[in-house]
Amino acid sequence: MYALDALKTMRAGEVLQVIADCPQSFKSVPEEAVKHGYQLVTEPEKDGQDIYFYIKVVK
Repeated sequence: MYALDALKTMRAGEVLQVIADCPQSFKSVPEEAVKHGYQLVTEPEKDGQDIYFYIKVVK
């Protein structure tokens, strides 16, 4: 997941916006983010085919 690579380069408190169009990502992106120690800022938001995630670096 490219988002995890991007998150590794970010500082604590920064938020990454991830936009996905795969229905499976609705579940997998939040699970992977939390599993790796990041925080989901809000619940995923769906807009048409796109799903928006906001992931915060907490370390």
